[in-house]
Amino acid sequence: MNKSIMAKHESTFKKIEEFKSNTRFNEKLNLDDRDNVILSILQKNPDASQEEIAGKIRLSQPSVGTRIRKLHEKGILSTITGVNFGLVDLHLGKIDVNATDTVSIIKEFSNCPFFINALITSGKYNLCLFFMATDLKRLEGIVNYHLRGNPKVKDVELNIVISTAKDFVLPLNIDYDNKEQLNCEQKCGRTLEGK
Repeated sequence: MNKSIMAKHESTFKKIEEFKSNTRFNEKLNLDDRDNVILSILQKNPDASQEEIAGKIRLSQPSVGTRIRKLHEKGILSTITGVNFGLVDLHLGKIDVNATDTVSIIKEFSNCPFFINALITSGKYNLCLFFMATDLKRLEGIVNYHLRGNPKVKDVELNIVISTAKDFVLPLNIDYDNKEQLNCEQKCGRTLEGK
């Protein structure tokens, strides 16, 4: 190998080592380099077989299977089944809320089929809610019916997500065994004016 190629590989290795040192992912998550490569491969291709991964990191297929199982058990590797927002014809609403009781607000939406997820945050808004619906009127109705006028809500801001930089997979909250969800009158489907 010529000197310029060797120097480039050494430079790349130093950058990777600096990145690992700065981010402290390995230390924080108790990972080794092979775990990192497995995660990287599965992130790029969730359908990669254990045999494919084994060939890339020079381990046996059973060893790769054991590592993947341990990553799942630690909660580091997770599989989410859902819809890719960029590929479906649904609207995604990001609703920022300033609430006095964030947990209570989240519980109110636990049976809502349009509710995707919630983040408790710091700053002006202490709660970020995600909803997906087939039309914008539904998202507006959810905000108007459940949040505006709610005594636990001080301020609310609805933003519609136009696009994402990467694939954004969202698990739908539709449960046909949930009687509360199936019996919901969906009054939030109407705006405050009743339209």
